[in-house]
Amino acid sequence: MMLVRYFQPAILTGLLALGGCAAAGVSLSDYPKEVEMQPADHLPTEAQLNLQGRAKVVVFVADDSKLDNARNAQAGNTLTSAIEEMLGANGAEVVDRSIAGRLGQELQLAEVKGVGGYEGPSVANFAVKPTIALAEYGSEYVPASSFVDKQGKTYFTPASWTHKSSVNISLNVYEIPSLRQLKTFNGKGRETKSTNDQGGRDLGVSMIRAATQDALKDVQSGFLNQFAPKGYVLGKRQNGSKSLFRISIGSDQGIVPDIPVVIFTEKESIHPITKKVGYDRIPVAEGRVSDLVTAGEAWVVPDDEDKAKRVRMGDQVGVVHKDSVWTKIMRPLKGI
Repeated sequence: MMLVRYFQPAILTGLLALGGCAAAGVSLSDYPKEVEMQPADHLPTEAQLNLQGRAKVVVFVADDSKLDNARNAQAGNTLTSAIEEMLGANGAEVVDRSIAGRLGQELQLAEVKGVGGYEGPSVANFAVKPTIALAEYGSEYVPASSFVDKQGKTYFTPASWTHKSSVNISLNVYEIPSLRQLKTFNGKGRETKSTNDQGGRDLGVSMIRAATQDALKDVQSGFLNQFAPKGYVLGKRQNGSKSLFRISIGSDQGIVPDIPVVIFTEKESIHPITKKVGYDRIPVAEGRVSDLVTAGEAWVVPDDEDKAKRVRMGDQVGVVHKDSVWTKIMRPLKGI
């Protein structure tokens, strides 16, 4: 039997509420008019509708690249556990890696040969191979100092030690069973602390681990978007000028109230050289999931009613993770 670990999404819901206006509690009785929608140019197939389950992800133990600082701090374990917890808290199924031994071996072989495929038991549809590429820690003595203000008052700053750690990581994401590498996320983490002594091994360990966590935060939004739930618009209800959209994913796919979503439409495009037909995903509207969430469906409140008028039945809808304003401000200040 496949072992899967779940994490409570309640913490995520609270954090999301801090990032924007919460979707107000709604009732279908408040939206009495069911609106007939125009179909999208490219409607989903039955097969696509059947592929809306949670992303099943196996996370292999992080490679510490034999870096002394990383090994002393067991930063590989820190990174692996943090990735699993983050994925689970955001709607993915984290598959126990102990039942994916053959997958790990074939993935290593595919990396060496550049091609490959997995024909073993179906345990996951994504694999993540984390690597710690850099792990540095150092401390610097800061002598005592003093200065005199305009009123002649003297201020003293005692001697101290400044401790800094840096960790760089890479997260390689693979598609299963093709073992095709989908994307690599490279993150940088920093940690700085001031103490009144030189510190010791324990401080160095904690600083490396903190920088490892910070490096994961550096790629968090893009990484989570790789596994975010994706579904389709099924219907629309209205209350005057206000609208409410029914979507084809719910709690079974990791959807929780107040999570932000983007609705896309697909437009046909023709390659200018090969003349092959493709489809471009074009954002149409944004919104938040209301508190009306069932196992396989949910209702979305749009942010902009003018944009909501362009949404059509069969348009794609996906959870989109974005960095908070605080994160965008603080990372440049940390030199990242």
